Amino acid sequence: MKLFHPKRPSPLHAGFTLAEVAVTLVIVGITLMLVMEGLNSSRTTSAQASNRKIAMQLALVTIGRVEAGLFWNELDGLPGTLYGSYSEEGYPEFSWELIIGDEEFPDVEQTYEDGDLFDSFEYRRQQRLSSSETSTDREPYADTGTTGGPYERAAVRVTFPKFGTAPNTLILERWIPLEQVFGQGDEDPSSQEQAP
Repeated sequence: MKLFHPKRPSPLHAGFTLAEVAVTLVIVGITLMLVMEGLNSSRTTSAQASNRKIAMQLALVTIGRVEAGLFWNELDGLPGTLYGSYSEEGYPEFSWELIIGDEEFPDVEQTYEDGDLFDSFEYRRQQRLSSSETSTDREPYADTGTTGGPYERAAVRVTFPKFGTAPNTLILERWIPLEQVFGQGDEDPSSQEQAP
């Protein structure tokens, strides 16, 4: 009786073929390429988000300076535009532009395409402008219902380093009472009558 013995592969035919190794290397290479591309895009998105966060904080600092009256001398009681950088705060690559009044920033393009972010504040501003063009006989502060006095628009545009295709500017607007923006005017506190 003969026993069945399985054939053992000879050492010359053991292992993978060259085609199998080549296909494996191609698959691993494509996978590594996709992983590296994903890491690079997440790094770019993270840097962009970090810069936008820093820009928002710096814009709030600038608006706070306007509210505190630190730009009274530069404005000299008139609406206008001021420029500067945040190098004193440790961000020399960040710059700011401040507009007081109804002016708009030059070279601001508000075009929305499919997939872009929608700016609801810009939409409201456009609606307000279109409604004010149709009714020009109103007083400017008649419908506010406030007794605090007139306000002035302060807008800050912060420009920061660009990463990828995302915009590298941030615009922040606030309505601030005139007394805080331009000071108390020519009134001298010592000239007011003192009650006996």
